[in-house]
Order: sequence, then structure tokens, then C-alpha cells
Amino acid sequence: MARIEAVKTEVFKAEIARLEDVATAYRAVFERERERAERLAVELQQASAEATAANAWAARLEDEMAALRTERRPGGSFVGHAALRLGHLAASIVQADRMARR
Repeated sequence: MARIEAVKTEVFKAEIARLEDVATAYRAVFERERERAERLAVELQQASAEATAANAWAARLEDEMAALRTERRPGGSFVGHAALRLGHLAASIVQADRMARR
């Protein structure tokens, strides 16, 4: 009877060791996935900030386009004013492009 109990104890110890190995492997997978999720969260925050900045630039460019279509200065020539506004618009586009490439 004592021999049977000793064999059972050894079987249980072996099973415990196997389960500890499985738990260690799962823990390693969990850690990798946690790190991956953290990296993705940072990338998502960065993409969100870039999208917000792009939307702000788009709104500014839309304002510039609307001003080109409708605005005139009293006493000033429309063509000169339009050229000036167009220059500002072009500068805004170049600046937005440079920021997007960073």
C-alpha cells in the first residue's frame, strides 16, 4: 500500500511539474501579447493625433479656399488679393505636406 501511495505521489508531482511548465509558457505568451497591445495603443494614439492635425489643416485650407472664392478687400484689387490668398494657400499645403512626411 505504501508503494502505491509513493507511485501516486510521484505521478502527482510529475503532473504538477508539467502544469507549471504549461503555465510558464502561457505566461510568456501573455507577456508578449501585453507588450504588443501596448505598442499598438501607442501607435493608435499617434495616428489619432496625426488625424486630428490633418483635420485641422484641412479645415484651414477649406477656409482659405472659401476666402479665395468670396472675399474682396475694399479699395484693393481682387486679382492681387486672390494671388496673395493663393500664395498663403500654397504655403499651407507645403507646410502640411512637410509635417505629414515627418
